[in-house]
Amino acid sequence: MYSKKVARFIAASVVAIFLGATSASGQVIVPLDTDGDGITDDIDECPGSDLSQTVSINGVDTGIRNTSANAVGCTLADLIQDIVDVCADGAKNHGKFVSCVSHETNILKRAKTISGQQKGKIQSIVAKMR
Repeated sequence: MYSKKVARFIAASVVAIFLGATSASGQVIVPLDTDGDGITDDIDECPGSDLSQTVSINGVDTGIRNTSANAVGCTLADLIQDIVDVCADGAKNHGKFVSCVSHETNILKRAKTISGQQKGKIQSIVAKMR
């Protein structure tokens, strides 16, 4: 039940993506960036990035600073929301949901994307969700 966005986030953190495109006439084609996160729509996996200052879960402000978009266009808020959505969809009960979020946030912690304290804050919020 791994979040695909989290897996791609980790991979993109390790590998830089360089793209360039030109037309047959030699003119540079400038791809669109509709959400303004600095990642063009053609490679943006989070085309409607959450660019808020802090990460919110189910309307609760975690106080965790939201990071800029990574190489595939996802902010930390996008990743956390994806984790919550994937876990909620796949869990048979609340305990499984909380366990899933714990597992997924462990991946972010091991990748040093979030700290242990931030992981704990996320766990505390999802444990209270119904």
